[in-house]
Amino acid sequence: MSSSARPAPSPGTDGLRWPTAAELGRSLPGETDVLVVGGGLAGTALSYYLARAGVEVVLVDRSELNREASGTNTGSFHYQIAIHQLTAAETAGARRRLLAEVRLNAEAAEVWKGLEAELGGEIGVHTTGGLMVAETAAELQLLEDKQLIEAEAGVETHVLAGRELRDFAPYLADDLAGASYCPQEGHANPLLAAPLFARRALELGATIRTGAEVSAVEAGGRGARRFTVTTSAGEISAHRFVNAAGAWANDVAGLCGLRLPLRAEGLHVNVSEPYPRLLGPLVQHIGRRLTLKQSADQTFIIGGGWPSRRERPPRRYSALWESAAGNTAVAVRVLPGLAGVRIVRMWTGALAFTDDLSPVIGESTRLPGYHTFVATTGFTLGPMMARLLADAMSAPGGRGLVPAEYSPDRAPACASSPT
Repeated sequence: MSSSARPAPSPGTDGLRWPTAAELGRSLPGETDVLVVGGGLAGTALSYYLARAGVEVVLVDRSELNREASGTNTGSFHYQIAIHQLTAAETAGARRRLLAEVRLNAEAAEVWKGLEAELGGEIGVHTTGGLMVAETAAELQLLEDKQLIEAEAGVETHVLAGRELRDFAPYLADDLAGASYCPQEGHANPLLAAPLFARRALELGATIRTGAEVSAVEAGGRGARRFTVTTSAGEISAHRFVNAAGAWANDVAGLCGLRLPLRAEGLHVNVSEPYPRLLGPLVQHIGRRLTLKQSADQTFIIGGGWPSRRERPPRRYSALWESAAGNTAVAVRVLPGLAGVRIVRMWTGALAFTDDLSPVIGESTRLPGYHTFVATTGFTLGPMMARLLADAMSAPGGRGLVPAEYSPDRAPACASSPT
């Protein structure tokens, strides 16, 4: 259970040796207060914040840390309202939903802004600003409409068109209808963020085990140990259980007979050769699937939600030529200077989505002690949501901190298979 909170690491200090693979692969301790399943950004950040609050926590991952969705996304901070939020099935409550989502983004921006100082390490945070482009008059109107919601919710955006846009971003195609600019947007390095959270969690007393695939969860025990969990690294009993398995959260939930309101999709990413600096801000599109940025090492990273091919387990997803070609074609349309730049590698990742676009976070009322932590737009919202859930799990009376609409008990709205 919880004890007195521990101080966070001092910025710039790094007295902890990273454990070897053999040490991370040791058998599990026999028991813990909180068992977190999933070693991506969600699980490592939650373990850090729980450990900082003085909570005993063990994190397990079936493979290595940060090898799945958290390490295969492009690391962008998405604070503006995006295409997937506007093309979902809309209801009379769409404006209220969008306001709530943008307010989350505003909170997330504040967390990311101070995260390197908080963790005392480099995770590649760059606040470059972000442009969301429109090709048509109808898309430009969407930018104007969403700017009103963003302003009310606390995210600064500016709609630019005509000469104003050409002067501000001369590298964009000169026939675009316009763009909205958010100065808070940018990116971090997804290969650094989760490992640093894990390192600080270890420093604060958390236990981490890799190669520990969960195969069974026996729930309903009494007293301090309500869950008995069988893994490939041994058995452990826990008072509380957190499913932070992301795109595979329904696989873990199924071990307890639960079904979560989410689905998994494979996504495609392209990376170019290094090229002289051309692009500063993150670029997105309001009507087509595109995220585009130029990294610190001068390569272009091109994504935006183009699909990848589902494979039979244990394989995950594989690349699709149609996605590589379609994604890069949209990128060149928006940024003509990309024409002739070579794509040198590509990869795929997996993300969890919900049909109602809300995160799946909190404790199940059907199975007390069982928590779920799957944040939509997981990289952007992950650290902020981890802090929120850790507060809910560790603070006296904290259970009400997580909004009820994020409940893992809400009805699944999708019929597709989670894996």
